Amino acid sequence: MISVRAQDTPGLYARLAQHPFVVLEPGEPLATLEFGDRSLRSGSREGLRGLVELTDNNPLVCSSAFSVPDASATLALIALGPLVRAGLLVEPPTLLFSFHADPAAVNDYLSLEGWAQGATAVVSEGDLGSVRALNALAVVATPTERLEELDDLYEEAFGRSFFVRRDEASNWDPSLVQGQNFACYRLGVTPDEPYSLLSIKVLADAEGKCGAGQLVHAFNVMNGFEESLGL
Repeated sequence: MISVRAQDTPGLYARLAQHPFVVLEPGEPLATLEFGDRSLRSGSREGLRGLVELTDNNPLVCSSAFSVPDASATLALIALGPLVRAGLLVEPPTLLFSFHADPAAVNDYLSLEGWAQGATAVVSEGDLGSVRALNALAVVATPTERLEELDDLYEEAFGRSFFVRRDEASNWDPSLVQGQNFACYRLGVTPDEPYSLLSIKVLADAEGKCGAGQLVHAFNVMNGFEESLGL
């Protein structure tokens, strides 16, 4: 069992309370979540940080501190991370958020993956309840052999993930992720030469992949637990 102190952020206590290897201890921690001499934060722009699915497990397991991205950077990394890693972005993408986003956090976390030119963030707030949405538009270098290589990039990044899922068939609606710990994404491409326009839609719950759910996921990876424990 691991003794954990956590801030009373939405949904975090509930998830930790049902975790089979956690004992919640009283006391207000400095970080979002503390266990022994290790800590987890949300949205920090210092130290080891990133989307769990795009972070190597070895440094994460060995780290004393880690930060998951805030909601806006989480959605941006799901939408653009595979493209950035493949070096396919050719100009700053446009990101339309359904909620108040933090462009500085988005650009910081994208730079970790190798994109230093930033993104244009636009906010069009809508009433989606607890769900956060992103519509991203990215101009990419058209793959030289087959257009499906774009799909392959996302499959490589997220195909084995419990908490980032591709959905091309359902009605694109907040109910897909409301109250869930996973995010959904959808791809659309307008092919051309030498560049194509890729649209990426992402949905996630503020207490799930955009919040407490991601923190517990990172906690599990740091401790070598099954990724889905408590979730």
